[in-house]
Order: sequence, then structure tokens, then C-alpha cells
Amino acid sequence: MGTLMAARLSSAMASGAGTDDAATRPERVILYGRPSPHLEAIARDGVKLTERDGSTHVIPVKATSNPADVEGSELVIVLVKSWATGESVRPLRSYLTRDAVVLTLQNGLGNAAQLRSALLHDGVRPHVWLGVTTQAAIRTAPGSVRHTGEGITVIGRKSNEVNTRLRQIATTLTSADIPTSAVDDIHRWVWRKLAVNAAINPVTALAGVPNREVRENRDLQNACRLLATEATAVANARGLALDTQEVLNAVSEVATATGDNRSSMLVDLENGLRTEIDAINGAIVREARRRGIAVPANQLVTSLIRAREGHPKQS
Repeated sequence: MGTLMAARLSSAMASGAGTDDAATRPERVILYGRPSPHLEAIARDGVKLTERDGSTHVIPVKATSNPADVEGSELVIVLVKSWATGESVRPLRSYLTRDAVVLTLQNGLGNAAQLRSALLHDGVRPHVWLGVTTQAAIRTAPGSVRHTGEGITVIGRKSNEVNTRLRQIATTLTSADIPTSAVDDIHRWVWRKLAVNAAINPVTALAGVPNREVRENRDLQNACRLLATEATAVANARGLALDTQEVLNAVSEVATATGDNRSSMLVDLENGLRTEIDAINGAIVREARRRGIAVPANQLVTSLIRAREGHPKQS
């Protein structure tokens, strides 16, 4: 997803998208990440992006693993696994000013808190704002990404106020073909996305099926309903007014839009990698425990995924 965002923003910068307003015009786009064959391929050849209609094009993107290259950035969008949040941004903390905005579009809960802690430097840190996206993409080879699902992106602040800068960021992303809305209830949106992830990810991971199966298989539908109902109850206990049917409709929409996708949790298990279970279903379990709410389905899938992580699939 980070590569898709960088490619979209770089393309918008090259085409002059958003030129009607200098405050929303991308002036420089950098893809920062750890050294890897993927990053090296992008730095050398650009991003090979395959669109949903099958068309492919190459977009030049500046890619770097040097944190000093990020100095002067006004906006940093974080799209890494939740468990890697602090580690990934800590090298940037001496290069970001207190006026910069760091926007998390990650899955799960707790990312903003990790960012605020990791980015504190000499007693100050940049603004940390929240967002969620239902866009989807997969890496197919080093330097190559396929856009696999259209979706919505919403962004907001810890407080409910939608200020001018938040609207400007939404306009910048929208101009880059990432339709984005600035909202005054971002915490509700975060929990809505959390509930959808909590339903789809562990079910598809444990069943070993692509996303479409949670819409087509009655048993998996029932499992999703149990998980989503529990997540909604916890969200409502937080005063977020989340509706179970709304979440289930969103689950169906995501399963339709990304039918051929294998969820990131399934892919992680298949590759023997750490999943985001603790930031998704595990986070629901922790919040439920604090509020005295029983969430047995979420507790069960959390335990099962953790057990699978400890016993990776043998090739």
C-alpha cells in the first residue's frame, strides 16, 4: 500500500494535479523504507504498477532508505505492519519538525500512540493524525505492485475539529486518485475498519481462502458475524455508535471488491511471518477486558492465530 500511495502521489506531482492550489500540490514525493530488493528496484527503475483493468505502467518514484532524505517533509504517511510502527519511524524523528503531520493509514489500534512515542525528540514531536483506507494492493515482484481494490480513505485528528490543513491533505490525496474525506469522527471510522479487519482477516487466514469466501460460504459468514458483533459491542461501549449491520455490509463490500485477494494475515501465515493479530482482534480483546465485555470469538481467533504464528507452515 505504501508503494501504491507513493506511485499515485508521484504521478500526480508529475502531471501537475492540484495546481489550482499551491497548498495542496505535491512538490516532492519520497518512498522511505528499510533496505530491500523492492526499494532498490523502485529507486533504479520506478514502480511497475498494474491497474485493476490489467493495464501496466511505470511511474518514476524517488525511493530511499536514508532517513536524512525525509528532512523537510510536511506530510509523512505511515503504511507498515502495526508491530513495526515504532521501529520504522524512529530513524526519522530528528528530521521532522513539530509542524510536520504524520498520518497513519495502518490496520488495527495503537499505531498513533506508537508514533507519538517513537517520534518524540528533544521534547517535541510532529502532529500525529489518524486515517483508514480500504484501498488494496499487493506486491507481485520487487518493484512491482498490483492495485487490487478500490476503496475509501478517511482522515481525521485526535480532536474532532476538521481544520484547513486536514482538508488540504484530503484534497492532495484525492487529486492523486486516492479519494479521501476529512471527517470529524475518525475514531468511529478506525473502529469500523477494525471491526471489518477483525471479521475478514482471521477467518480467511484460518480457513486458507481468498476474501470472496466470507461472502459466499455460509459457515464463514457466521464466523464473521460473531466477530463483527463482538467488535461492535466494544465500540459502542466506547460511545462510538457503530452498527453491526453497517459493519457486515462493509465486510461484504470488501469481500466483493477484493474477492481474489488473500488477506494480509493469510499471506503472513503462509510465509511464516508475524501477523497483525495483536493490533486487530487482540486489541478488541484487551479493550473488552477493560470494559468487562465478553468477546469469546475474538479471543479464540487471537489464540489460534498466535498458535499458528508459533508453528509456521512447513514447505
